[in-house]
Amino acid sequence: MREPRRANPRVYPTRRLAAVVAAGSAWFFAVPWLGSAMYWFGAGYLAAVIILAIMDYFQVMDSRECCVSRECETVMSLGEKNVVWINAAHIGRRICRVVVRDEPPVEFVGESSTLSFDILPQQRVRVNYKVEPLERGDYSFGDLNVRFFTRLGFVTRQQTIPQSVMVKVYPDVFQTKKHLILARENRINMMGLRKSKMLGQGQEFERLRDYVPDDPLRHVDWKATARRGNLIVREYDVEQSQNIMILLDMGRTMASRTLDADGNSGMSKADYAINASVLLAHVGAGSDDRIGLFCFAKSPIAFLPPGKGASQASALMEALYALQPRAEESDYFENLALLSHRQRKRSLVFLFTDLVDPESSRALISSVSMLVRKHLVVCVALADYELPSIIAAKPENATDIYVQTAAASIIRDRKKALSQLSRLGVVTVDATPADLSIAAVNKYLQLKREARI
Repeated sequence: MREPRRANPRVYPTRRLAAVVAAGSAWFFAVPWLGSAMYWFGAGYLAAVIILAIMDYFQVMDSRECCVSRECETVMSLGEKNVVWINAAHIGRRICRVVVRDEPPVEFVGESSTLSFDILPQQRVRVNYKVEPLERGDYSFGDLNVRFFTRLGFVTRQQTIPQSVMVKVYPDVFQTKKHLILARENRINMMGLRKSKMLGQGQEFERLRDYVPDDPLRHVDWKATARRGNLIVREYDVEQSQNIMILLDMGRTMASRTLDADGNSGMSKADYAINASVLLAHVGAGSDDRIGLFCFAKSPIAFLPPGKGASQASALMEALYALQPRAEESDYFENLALLSHRQRKRSLVFLFTDLVDPESSRALISSVSMLVRKHLVVCVALADYELPSIIAAKPENATDIYVQTAAASIIRDRKKALSQLSRLGVVTVDATPADLSIAAVNKYLQLKREARI
C-alpha cells in the first residue's frame, strides 16, 4: 500500500522541544546567584536534550514506512453528509502518532478535516470525516498534509502527499439508492412512500371482487352480479408506460436559500426541487413510465424527451447535476406554450416552482391553462416553512410587527394562488423543502393508482 510521496519530506522541531530548551535556559540565569555549578548543570541539561532530539530524529524517520491515502466517492450527493476515509498502513518498527490535514473543496461544509491517530507497527488504521456539499457541480480535493510524531515528540516529520482528485456533486443520489434497497426488500414505506404497485382504475382487468361503498357503478359487472346474487365489481390494474414530464422553474425565485438549524445558509429551493425530480424520475422509471425533463427560466435551458428505463433516469441526472438557477424572471407563457407544442401526447406534468411572488404567481396562473387542456398538471410549490413561526412569535418592536405583517401577506397570496390553480384543474402540492421529495412521489403514486393520467 504505497502512495506517491514527495522525495524530500521535511523534519521540524516541535513546540515541546522549544519548551524543554527554554526550561533548560533558566539554569544559566541562576549562575550569578548560585555559582558556576548552575552553568555546568544547564550545559549538561541542554546536551542531554540535544542527544534526545537526535535520537528522536532517527526514530521519527521510521515513519517513512507509514503510507497514508484518501478514499472517497467521485460522485457525491448534494445536501447529504458524504464520508471521506483516510487510510494508513505502517510497516515500520515503532509506534507513531499521525496527524492528517486534508484539503476538501472550500465550498463544502461539515466536520473538521484534520484527523489524528496512533498507529502500531504492522497495523492498518481507517478513520473518516464527513463533508456536505451545498452546490452541485465539479469540485477538487487537494493534497494530504501529514505530520508524524514519536512518543517523545521533540521533532516532527511533515509530508505532503499528492492526492488531488475531481469529484462531481450530483442531486441527492442517497435517496435513490435508499429507495432501491428498500424496494428490493418491499419496505419502501420506511421512506414515507406508498407502494407503487397498486390496484386502481386503469384499463387492464385484474380481478372480480365484492362491491364496497364508494366503488364506481361503471365498474359493476352485471353478469357476475346476476350469477352470484350480490354486487360484483371489476378491478383494474394501474396502467404502465405513461408519459411523465418534469418541469423545473429555474428563475430568480428558485435561487433563494433556506436556513439550516444553526441559521446558516443552506441549499437553494432549486436544489430541493432537483433532488425531488431525481427521486421522482427514479420511481417513475421503476414503474415502466416514460420520463421527460424541461427546465426553463426566461428561456428554455434543458429539454429531455420522454424515455424509459434506468438509462433515462441517469440521463436526467446528468442533465441536472450542474444546473443552477438564474437571476431572471421566468417566462411562463413562452415556455409552457413551447412545451405544449412539443409534448402533444397526454402526460402527467410535474411543475416545480415557487409561489412567493404575487406577480410571478399571476403569470403562472394565466399561462398554465394551455397545459391543462390536454395534460394533467401537478404544481409542486415549495412552502416557506419559517413564515408560520415568524407570525407566531411575540413582536418586540415595530420592525417585528412589520415583518409579521409581510409574512402574513405572503402566506395569504400563496393560498390564493394555490386555490386559483385548483379551480383551473391543476393538482397542487404544498410541501416544505425537507418533505418535498416524498410529497411529490406520493402524489405521483396516488394519481397513478387513481388512473388520473
